[in-house]
Amino acid sequence: MSNPLFVHSIEAHEQVIIKRTQTMQTAKSNSRIHIIALFIIIYTICQAIVFFVHPVWLLIEKLSFFIDDLLNTTGIALADGEFNPAGLWVIFGIPLLLALIISYLIKSSIKAH
Repeated sequence: MSNPLFVHSIEAHEQVIIKRTQTMQTAKSNSRIHIIALFIIIYTICQAIVFFVHPVWLLIEKLSFFIDDLLNTTGIALADGEFNPAGLWVIFGIPLLLALIISYLIKSSIKAH
């Protein structure tokens, strides 16, 4: 014969386990890998827009020439027809800044909810 106290204690133990599993919550993923992957995807999209959308390319090019003229007038760097000291900084820097801003806005909007 089974002991009724033993059976009752097993049932009570199972109920406690069920209650514990019902109250468990999953933690939000705040892994830096996800944030870095999101940033890389956004930066790649921004670079693709710069390289493949002609009006954006022209705007970036005009900004680069403006910065070159500014560097020429201040004497910081000399830009002639062949050498463009601001070119790579503008082509890769503007999408980088834009990707940083977009990533920050996405991250802060996720934390707000």
